[in-house]
Parts: sequence; C-alpha cells; structure tokens
Amino acid sequence: MGYVLKLRRSKRVMVPLLNKIEKFWEFGGGRMVVAAFCAHSVGISIGITQGYSAIWLPQLNTSQEFNLTADQRSWLASLGAVTNPIGSIASGVLAEVWGRKHSIQISSVPFIAGWMLIGLSRDVPWLYVGRLITGIAAGMSTASFTYVGEIATPDTRGFLQTLSPIFASFGILLTYVLGYLVPWRTIALISVVFAILTLVSMQLLPDSPAHLIKSHGGPITRNSKAYESYVYFNRNVATAEQEIRELSTRIFSSEKVQQKSLREIYLSPETVKPFFILVVLFLLQELSGIYTILYYAVQFIEETHLKINDYLSSIFVGIIRFVMSLVCALLVQKIGRKTLCTFSSLGMTISVLILGLYVKYYEINSTKTKILTLLPLFCIIFNVFFSMMGMLPIPWVLVGEMFPLRVRPIMAGVVICIAQTFIFVCVKMYTSMVDFLGFSGTIFSFFAASALAMMYSKYVLPETKGKTLDEIEAYFRDSRGDGRKVSGVSNRGFSVSSENVSVVVR
Repeated sequence: MGYVLKLRRSKRVMVPLLNKIEKFWEFGGGRMVVAAFCAHSVGISIGITQGYSAIWLPQLNTSQEFNLTADQRSWLASLGAVTNPIGSIASGVLAEVWGRKHSIQISSVPFIAGWMLIGLSRDVPWLYVGRLITGIAAGMSTASFTYVGEIATPDTRGFLQTLSPIFASFGILLTYVLGYLVPWRTIALISVVFAILTLVSMQLLPDSPAHLIKSHGGPITRNSKAYESYVYFNRNVATAEQEIRELSTRIFSSEKVQQKSLREIYLSPETVKPFFILVVLFLLQELSGIYTILYYAVQFIEETHLKINDYLSSIFVGIIRFVMSLVCALLVQKIGRKTLCTFSSLGMTISVLILGLYVKYYEINSTKTKILTLLPLFCIIFNVFFSMMGMLPIPWVLVGEMFPLRVRPIMAGVVICIAQTFIFVCVKMYTSMVDFLGFSGTIFSFFAASALAMMYSKYVLPETKGKTLDEIEAYFRDSRGDGRKVSGVSNRGFSVSSENVSVVVR
C-alpha cells in the first residue's frame, strides 16, 4: 500500500514536470537552447586544444621518447594558435557559401584528423602537423557564434553565446584532469569523440533562418527550408508568418542598401566601427595574459615556486574557470556587457599587480624566507576568476552581435583571425618575455594591459545587452532603430536587410 501511494505521488510530480518540459520544447524556446548547445559543443574541442600544451609539455619533458629543446616546446605550445587565423577566414567563407550549420560540421573534420595524428605520431614533425591541424579546426569555431546569434532572441542571445566559453572551460578542465591521470596520447584520442559529437548533433538541426532566407533567392513558401527553420525554432506558425511579412517590408524598403557596392558595404560605419572596437578589445585581452596563463598553466605556476603539485593546482584553476564561466552566463542576463568587462578588467588589474609586487620583492630579496607562500596561487586564481567574469568570454560574444547580417560571417571570421593571431604572438613570446623582462616584468606587462582594458571597456565599448541585431546595426550607423518588440520567441536577429529576396507566405 505504501509503495502504491509513493508511486501515485511520484506520478503527480512527474507528469506536470514532463508537461512543462514538453511545452518548453515545443513553444518556449527549447529547440533554440538545444541548437545552441549543439553548435557551441565545438567549444569542448577548442578548450582541449587550448589546455593541451599545459599538460602535454610537462609529460614530454619527462618522457624518454622525445628529447625536446626549449624552442621545440615553445613551438608545440604556440602551433595550436598559429593556424587559428586560417581556420577563422575559412569558416567565414564557408558560413557565407554553405551555411553556418555546415561550417560548424566541417570544423570537426580537422579536429578528428589532428588529434589522430598527435595520438599516433612517433616523430616530432608529425606532432607539429597534428598541432597545426587542430589549430585550424579551433579557428573554424567562428561559425558557432554567428549561428547562435542568428537563432537567439535579444533576451536570450547573451546567455546562449556564453555557452561557448562554458564548453571551452569544461574542455580545459577535462584536459587538466586527464593530464593528471592518463598519458597525453590517450587524451588526444579521447578528444576525437567530442569532435564526432559536434559533427553528428549538428546534422539533426536546420541552418539559421537568416542564412536560409539570404540564400533563398525567391519567394519564401511554406515548403521552403527558410520557412521550416522559422517554424522549427518558433513553433508558432502565426508568429513565423508575421515575422516573414515584416521581413518582406524591410527588404523591399532597403533598395538603396541593395545597390551599394561591396566596397561601400565593407567600409560603411556599421562595419568599420565594430571592427576597430573589437580588434582593440581583443588586443588588450591577449596582452593581459589571459591566454598565456591558460597555455602555460603548469609552467606558470612552477615560476611562482609554490611547494604544491603543479598539476593539482592547475586543475584547481581549471575548476575556478569552469565555475566562473557558469556564473558569467547568469550575470550576462542581468548585467550589461560593458559593465562586466569593466569590472572584470579591474579585478584582473588588482590580482596581477599584487602578484607582480610579490614576485618582484623576492627577486630583489632572494635570500629572505618567503611568507604568504600561497599568495601567488590565490592571485592566479583571482585573475582567472575575474577574467571569466567578462574579459575572456564577452569579446567572443560581441563578435556574433556587432556586425550587420550582410557582412557578419566574413567580418566575424576576419576579427577572430586577428584575435587568434594576437593569441599566437602572445603565447609564442611568453618564454622570450620571461627571459628579457624577468617573470615579474612579464606580470607587470599583464598589469598594464589589464588597466588599459578597464579604461577601454568603461569609456569606449558600447552596450549591446537587450538590443536586437537591427538596433545594434543602427547604433553604429548613427541612426536609431525602431526598437519594436515582437511577441513569442521571435527574433529580430533573423532579419535580412540587404538581399534581393521576394517573400510570399503561401
């Protein structure tokens, strides 16, 4: 009898819960969330690529199989970033020609090939090749930001875009943990599984409505892929038809825009302004040491001369990074991008300043017994803590928001290409900077860049939270958008304003 009562109670709880889940899936944006998860799952592979050198190089140093020089170790770390720009440009072109969905899927192929090469290679040159190929794949992640930016509503876009840093942080943490437990070859082969996951999951989804409408080239009927994609993410036929009618009005009222040459489009204020804003933001991000600490986590902690296991401390830093990426996803829904970047930079500035002063003091007074020996680790932890609050994830989020649809895939690819070039240069120069400036001098350079990033975020970076993609474009064009809200889960980000497309719902 007691079992029957428990069963009935559980049914009373489970049935309403299942109904809510079903409604969320059908009408509450559930499909949009799942699509964002699938698209940004490529972030796991990116995180593994970024964190791999941190566990790879220490294992190679103790291995009898390879006798690496300092220069070879530096190249193995930085080659994961040197080909990122190639992937970014390729991704922008592929996303424009074949669609955002297929561009994301194609990025899985070099991931699979690169990790197989690393896992099975017996010679250093093949390790270089595998690292270069995974770098290309990591650069091709650009399309995931474009895809999610175009399927999300203004209210959910920030949260859904932060899924990429969350998955990347998970990939880094997973790499640190596996690096403590298993050999580097095993980690490389395990990484293949995540690339296959992205490839297969994206096959189950439609491409973004914006791309499908842009490439349709004719009347949009109920049998067209563009219309089906609208309905898939919206699940409301009436709202989908309303959006397409509004889209038709905007297309036919933009004949002047359609007549612009490519030169005028790519040199327009709404393209040039966000380009320079983002490039400077990424430059300050890389100079602040965010990715240098990431790529050299174990070695960086070794430089502080802490008397604790370097792998365990790097795992702890990875946990902080992952947890803070989740916190950032919640904060970005409530706090503006500009505020998050400013506060994040402030925290980074303070943490590296304290670390630099501590290290410099004991460089000068090397004979003194150290006190507060855990202070350097806490400074590194707080630096990661604050960086994940804004300065690391937000610039990548902004790439998918700031550019007009007609140039979004290409310009996003160009900006991320430049950003990843910055990453390569900063990672490659780290050992040289330590040799030339000393460890404390390198940290003080991170301090200067973090302080500049704080001022730049405060006084230059525009706020995009809660704005439609049309409104953001209008802001850079020095004109005001209409700011109208659309009911349901409609997304003004699905709009196309520069293509000669006829829209007829039948």
